[in-house]
Amino acid sequence: MAETVEDTVDRLIAGHDGGPLMANFPDHLVPMDLAQTYAMQDMIMDKLGPVGGWKVMAGGEGEPLCAPIPASRYYPSGAHLRGAHHNLVLTEIEVAVRLSRDLPAGVDSDAIENAIGAFLPAIEMVGSPFVDRDKIPFNAKLADLQSNGAVVVGPDFSPDIADHMSSLAVALELDGVPVKEVATGASKDAIIEALRWLAGHAAQRGRPLRAGEVIITGSRILYPHGNARAIVGNFGHWGQVSARLIRGGSGSGKWVQTWRGLPSRGERPF
Repeated sequence: MAETVEDTVDRLIAGHDGGPLMANFPDHLVPMDLAQTYAMQDMIMDKLGPVGGWKVMAGGEGEPLCAPIPASRYYPSGAHLRGAHHNLVLTEIEVAVRLSRDLPAGVDSDAIENAIGAFLPAIEMVGSPFVDRDKIPFNAKLADLQSNGAVVVGPDFSPDIADHMSSLAVALELDGVPVKEVATGASKDAIIEALRWLAGHAAQRGRPLRAGEVIITGSRILYPHGNARAIVGNFGHWGQVSARLIRGGSGSGKWVQTWRGLPSRGERPF
């Protein structure tokens, strides 16, 4: 009997949480277009629980790609994560946005800027439910919530950072050693435009952007962390965010440290 899309969704979820990794993605279920891709994302979200935020690429060309992220995959800076259990394979250092109010479809740029409660430093951990993700079709990886494994979020940046987004210096440290630095990224205006598009897209999918959601805005640094344990995203005097990967061990398969809220300027993170 041919594997159903429900079977594949269950296998994707299991592969992120200590279950068997997938050697391949069924050819007949590879999404043919973005509509099918996003439909599979929605099936995954229906099983994993409420939305905690989204990932969207700000500053790119053409229509952005995106994915909702379950609230259960968000963690505060300093979280300990079971890297091997969840097959976390890459580290991304990003700027995140926390919304202070709902954003319906059709909002203008001024409304979006007023809805940004804070910019925050973030680490996205790329997770793979596949034996070899390089052999998996692009749309299949996009359907897997764009390979999201976890998001670790640091304390709010100073509001002054908004005007320095395009020239924001960012460095990744692994086990205390700087391994990559960048000095440019998406501007505040580019982030606002990505949020404007996302507000319409999310509403169309029946998951409108809500106050408290944390949206990561695209990788500024992407790097394989290998066997490193300590991961730090350093934003200079603006702040930093960190996570620690726990190697080996057994147990329930849950994250070692669950979400307990972020330091913020008087607003709930969720």
